[in-house]
Order: sequence, then structure tokens, then C-alpha cells
Amino acid sequence: MSKEKMVGIYKEKQELIEALSDSIEHPRYVGLNLGSMASTSSTDHQETGKVQILERRLTIEDEEEEAAADHEVVEVIEDEEKEAAAAADNLAASLMEKLEVEYRLLSPTCCIFKVPHNLRVVNEKVFIPQAVSIGPIHHKKLERYEGMGKYKLHYLKQFLRRRPSITLKACMKDCVRMLKSHEKTARECYADDITLTSDEFVEMMMLDGCFIVELFLRSRNQLELGLHSEYDPLFDHRYLLNMIFEDLLLLENQLPFFVLKALFNFINNACQLPNLWEISFLELALEFVGYNEEDASTLQEPSHLLDLKYKTGILSERINEGDEDEGFSYLKIPTATQLWEAGVKFRATPLGTCLLNIKFENGTLEIPTIEVDHNTEQLFRNLIAYEQCHIRRPYMANYFIVMDDLINSPGDVALLNRKGIIINNLGGDEEVSNLVNKMLKNATFENKNFQYKNLYEKVNQYYQTPWHKQKAKLKHDYFNSPWSFIAFLAASAILICTFIQAVNSFKS
Repeated sequence: MSKEKMVGIYKEKQELIEALSDSIEHPRYVGLNLGSMASTSSTDHQETGKVQILERRLTIEDEEEEAAADHEVVEVIEDEEKEAAAAADNLAASLMEKLEVEYRLLSPTCCIFKVPHNLRVVNEKVFIPQAVSIGPIHHKKLERYEGMGKYKLHYLKQFLRRRPSITLKACMKDCVRMLKSHEKTARECYADDITLTSDEFVEMMMLDGCFIVELFLRSRNQLELGLHSEYDPLFDHRYLLNMIFEDLLLLENQLPFFVLKALFNFINNACQLPNLWEISFLELALEFVGYNEEDASTLQEPSHLLDLKYKTGILSERINEGDEDEGFSYLKIPTATQLWEAGVKFRATPLGTCLLNIKFENGTLEIPTIEVDHNTEQLFRNLIAYEQCHIRRPYMANYFIVMDDLINSPGDVALLNRKGIIINNLGGDEEVSNLVNKMLKNATFENKNFQYKNLYEKVNQYYQTPWHKQKAKLKHDYFNSPWSFIAFLAASAILICTFIQAVNSFKS
């Protein structure tokens, strides 16, 4: 019986009892004299008996219905308890199934990540390949990469033909077996689960890895040794080749370096590639990232190509670091214009010097030259994203903290451009200023890892010296433009002439 029906029966019984009570108290029974009461006592007695019998029947029915209702309530409660227990059992079983599944945690070799959402939303397009997809993250994701499929197949065929001692089919089998042996380790290099099957993953490594190695071999032959083996549309369309090279330095577009090295050795060890007998794949990759040092033996083997760019272009030299154990309340330094007005000299170190090697000694701020062009934002945002995901100290972020403090207007960019610190191939000074000021948007870092702590203290101490502050104020108020300086010279000349004339008049 439903709850609503039980409530309805209860209301009907209450209405019936009220009706019986009203009939007993009807006016015909009230206000009568003793005589009339005596004459009707027999009738009243009979009616009263009927009422009592009816009330008794109603009472019995009430008790029966209440008992039935109580029984139904008990059954409902028992059913609810059973349902709750069953739901709890189902949840426990589901959790046990999840516990029994062996979820893959990040391994120590994990080095390839998806760009964090907080960095991606600033400018998503700088993290997405424009010409070629490498690795599983963007594998077959966008139609724009389908056109590169034919180039990958062509490069794979030419790559395998570099082992002329065996047939193409036999070489393919050997290469697949070799890559199969590296599959597990390669998968562990990616932070996110890879949904590709084993065959799909090995095929991806085969096509993408052979494409990169063959591209590097052809690049060395054609661009450095002047060897042209066949027509190659990639090298005849420089814009496409440049886009491919830029795509190879995206965080989400990487293959593990050891896979590329294994493919190179697979070919080179078997046939001794012409002009490459004494070169390793690391040296071949260093040519790609533009590292010109002759001795690369001290370099630690990178995790992938972007990591190689990071280590050679960013950490190629040790820098003077602040004490990591000490907390550092982040301070700002004056802008480049303000420092120049205070007498600070700017000196550029040659292009190619480690960007982090910024020094301040004896009133001279020494900053490595940086070339800014259309690819600068893409490269540095990917380096910062890689650093945010993997590197212990935020070297790249700290560098842009300094540059962000120095550059606050197009005038600061123009000053650093005149000093040879910034080579502006991007366009106007305002574009460079905006690029630098927005580079660290949404990035996170700890002040205790700020390696320029000592430099900031020296710069601020120099700037706060009273004489330097007065010099800055004088230069800013009276010599802030070439015309102001010319006016000062003219006024000085007039003053000197007036003085000489006065002296001559006095002598006369």
C-alpha cells in the first residue's frame, strides 16, 4: 500500500468518527425536558448501542489497517536498507576493480609532456605543429598532416635503402624488430597514456623516426657538403623546410632521443654512411639545433630534440646562481632606460653566448645578444613549458623575469637595440616589448630558485646611490631627447659668450 493511499484511508476514518460524534450531539438530543427524555430513553439506548457497535468495528478496522500499514513500513525500510547495502557492495566492487588495475605512474624517464592548460590558453597555436606531426600526441589528429604522410613513406624507403647488403623487405623486418625491443621504454617517456596499439606505436616510431634521421642526413649532405643525390621538394621549398624544423622543437612533437639514435646506428653501423664515418647522431643533431662548439663530448645525452636545444642554447655554461636554500623576496630592477639615465653602461656579448649569462660589474650590465624573429615566441614558450613540466630550476623563466623588468616600453627595446643586445627582426619595438612582457603569463616559479638574486642586489645598490639617482633625474628631466641636449649646448654657448663679453667690457 502506498503512503498516499494510507493517508487517504486515515482521513476517511477521521471524517466518519467526526460524523458519528456530530450525530450523537444532534440538537434533538440536547435541551429536552425530563419527561421527554424518559419517553425516549429506550430509543436512545438502542441508538447508543448501535453507535458503540459501529465505533468498535471502526476501532478494530483501524487496528488492522494500522498493523498492515506498520508491516508495509517495515517492508519499505527493509527494502531501502537492502538497496543501500547493494549500492555499497557495487561501489566497493567497482573500487576493488580499480585497485586491481595497474595504473601507469610517471616513470623516471618521463620527459615528453602535453603543455599545461594554463600555458596553452595564452597562445595555443605556438604549441601545435604546422607542417608535420611527430610522436603519438598529434598522431593522425589533424588533416593538415596527411600531406606529409607521402614524404614520410618516401624518406622511410630511402632510409632503408642505405643498407644495400640486404633486401628492402629484410631490412624493414630487422628495423621493426629493433624498434619493438624499444617500445616499452619509449612509451614510458610520455607523461600521458598512449592509446595506440603496439603495432600502431611501432609504426609511428618507424615513420617519424626514419623521417627525422633521413632529414638530418640530407640536410647535412645538401646544405653543408654540397651533395645532391636526387630531387627533394622539401629542400626546394625553404618555407616548408623551415616550418618542419620549427615543428621539431615543439614539446608535444617529440620522439625519445634514444629512438632516433638507434635508427641512425641501425643504418650507419651496417653500411658506414658516406661522409659520416666518424660522426655520431648527437653531433648530427647538434648541427640541427645550431650548436657550433667543436667539442660536444661533455654534453649529457638529451631526452629529445627540444631538450637538446635547451641544454645547448640555455645551459651550455654554468652561471652564478643564488643560494637556493635562502628565501628571496622578489624585487624589481629599474628599466633599461632608467638604468642608462643613472649611468649604467650596457654591453652585449656575442650572439650564441648562453642567454643566462647576465652579469653586472662596476656599473656595466653585460647581456648576451638575442635575435628576435617570427619564431622566437614559439621556441621560448615551448622551452618554458618544458621547463615548467620537467626541469628542477626555472632558468628560462628567470631569464625572462630580468628581461621583463628591463623592458617596459618600446623605448627600452630601442635602447637595447642600439646597444646590440636585441636584434629586432620581428618588426616594431612595441611588438618586441609586448612579446617579452607576456612571455611569462600564467607561468609559475618559486622565488627561492631565482638565480639572479645577487645581480639584482648589485643593480639596485648601484641605482640607489644618491649621486646616480641625481644623475638619472637630471638626465631624465633635462636631457631626455637630442633636442634637449642641443638646447643645453646653445644655452651654455650663449652664457659663455655673455660672460666673455662682460669680461671684455670690464677690461675696457
